[in-house]
Amino acid sequence: MNPVGFSRERFSKALQENGIDVMIVTSPENVFYTSGLPSRHAENNPILFSLSNNVPTMVIIDREGEESLITWAMMDPELTWIEDFHGILSMNDALDNMLSIMNEKIEKKAKIGVESTAPFYLIKALRENFPDSDIVDIDDIILNLRLIKTEEEIERIRKSTEIAENTILRLFDELKEGIDDLELLKIAKKSIIEEGAEGWDHVTLGIADSDPEAPGRGIKVKRGDVVRFDIGAIYKGYTSDVSRHAVIGEPLADARKIIEDVADVLMSCAESIEPGIPTMDILSKAQEEFEKKGNDVPIFPICHSIGLRCEELHLFDPIKSADRKFEENMVFDLEFWVPYEKYNNRLIGIEDTFLLKKESCERISKIEDVILVK
Repeated sequence: MNPVGFSRERFSKALQENGIDVMIVTSPENVFYTSGLPSRHAENNPILFSLSNNVPTMVIIDREGEESLITWAMMDPELTWIEDFHGILSMNDALDNMLSIMNEKIEKKAKIGVESTAPFYLIKALRENFPDSDIVDIDDIILNLRLIKTEEEIERIRKSTEIAENTILRLFDELKEGIDDLELLKIAKKSIIEEGAEGWDHVTLGIADSDPEAPGRGIKVKRGDVVRFDIGAIYKGYTSDVSRHAVIGEPLADARKIIEDVADVLMSCAESIEPGIPTMDILSKAQEEFEKKGNDVPIFPICHSIGLRCEELHLFDPIKSADRKFEENMVFDLEFWVPYEKYNNRLIGIEDTFLLKKESCERISKIEDVILVK
């Protein structure tokens, strides 16, 4: 079994550049990234996720990029490329194995990296057994490594995006007057599985002014309602995120204009993105171009990298991404939204997925219509 995104050489370089002697990975997505184990909530059988409060999984990586794995003893070692496999049956087993590995890899005074979500019992054990060591946050180190995708990661995101879009189109096919959001949720979840995904990251669904983040209240579709389908599938660990609005009959003219204007601005921004362009330049471009179209409402442009999580890093964040530039083999979503007063300022807009190549910014999502009308 070979790694999908993980690179021993890149991790080793990052650890050495940051003066870290060893890192301990514990979050489900980063355990998956660094080991290949089916550790996330959406797996064919998410047993490791279910047992993690009693039988935790950890990946320990040293300065040379060498890995050790601690996980449930019943897991098949063939599910990971890590050869140093430690099977456990309890939390105490996990801590005993962790300390044994750490004592082999580092001195009592070292720099130990952990994720900000690392469980307290792990931090406590490290402090008690390595009191002279520094314990530091490695979130940004791992995130920066994950931002640049391998060819296999890109192909998985492509397939995940295809599944999400096929689900949106199936929802549109089933859309009719009187259907409620409970039935639409069932259709979406069934479609995602039938299309080949392990599960869903999100099924965001709004009807007119209903809350799209909390569907399933029995709200029925009426003729002329603008319905939002925002779908994220999980395929072989990798997430998608695509959004379209749909309407039975003719949508309100002002809603159509807003969505079409937003789509024009989004594609104009995408065409301007190339390696080396500051992310903040594209944010400014989006705001300026939307204003030039004569709209008297604000636009909320979002650009987030996508991969093991739907929103890995917000590239338009003026704090975390103030000095960041777009890089080749980044995969990201552009989603631009505008508050629509007639729907109590619920957001309307569009969202698509892009791959940044050396010479172009390729749109991975394929639905051409900016608003689906029947």
